[in-house]
Amino acid sequence: MKRFAPFFILIVVFFTSCSIPQYVTVPVNYGPKMGFSRDSTTIVVVNRYQPDSVKIRDYRRINVLKKMAVVSLQTAADQLKYLKGVHVINLVDSINYAVNTDSVKFLAAANKANYVLVLNDVTAGIYPETVYYNGVASNYYATKIKTNLSLFESNGIYSKKMVGMAEVPQDEVYSGGFASLFYRSSYRSSVPAVITATREATLDALKDYLPFSISNERPLYADDGQLESSVMQIKAGKFDVAFKILNPLIDGADVKLASKAAYNLAVVYEAQGDIEEALKTAKLSNQKHPNDYAKAIIVDLMKE
Repeated sequence: MKRFAPFFILIVVFFTSCSIPQYVTVPVNYGPKMGFSRDSTTIVVVNRYQPDSVKIRDYRRINVLKKMAVVSLQTAADQLKYLKGVHVINLVDSINYAVNTDSVKFLAAANKANYVLVLNDVTAGIYPETVYYNGVASNYYATKIKTNLSLFESNGIYSKKMVGMAEVPQDEVYSGGFASLFYRSSYRSSVPAVITATREATLDALKDYLPFSISNERPLYADDGQLESSVMQIKAGKFDVAFKILNPLIDGADVKLASKAAYNLAVVYEAQGDIEEALKTAKLSNQKHPNDYAKAIIVDLMKE
């Protein structure tokens, strides 16, 4: 046994030196970035999208695309009507799927509307995806949707393009490898995922006008006594206590500890909804000592 003692000592040292990251769920709520200037706003919702039957010969795929168009416009109408002062007139024909060819100016005047929301295009794709967890591959099909809408002012001249994208995994899996080249999930079997992704893509297109929330799973540094204490306070939602622990560490002589403290503090700011300060502190963390946690949160915060 004495011969193997150094080996066991190395194992103990290795595992004690490798800290297991702890995570915290950070919900972030956002208000609309844009609004309508009038106290009372009327928006007409119409369909201008017609699947190209020349390019698409499969009638089942055309029917799915038509269903997606109706779902997209109904989702937009349902969401916009909840905004303060907004009245929605939905002219979408969900039964006969009629495409409205009237001019924006005519539609606005006929309905006494301030804006006209139209669907220009909706596209769908089904792709095989592979993810790895602990070195084990997991294969699945992903439905990817893109919606293209335009919000016109009543004069029919000025408009804002709104493009949204979403990806939803399907229940159906594929075997992967060479066999996947000869088999692809059908649109018919993908309808539930397609509808879900269409709704999410539409919400993504309207995100500037709608309040929304996201949840981020943030890793935290806890490989130091004070850092571990800050993690306990963050998980308990006691952000003021976590701030008092972390803030003095940022200016300390130990740059690695300062960097980790700054990162944990950036998570605190994000959890409190102060995205500007969170981004500033995350950048400070990476400046003091480059680290993957800070780089990842910086990318996310710049998008937020």
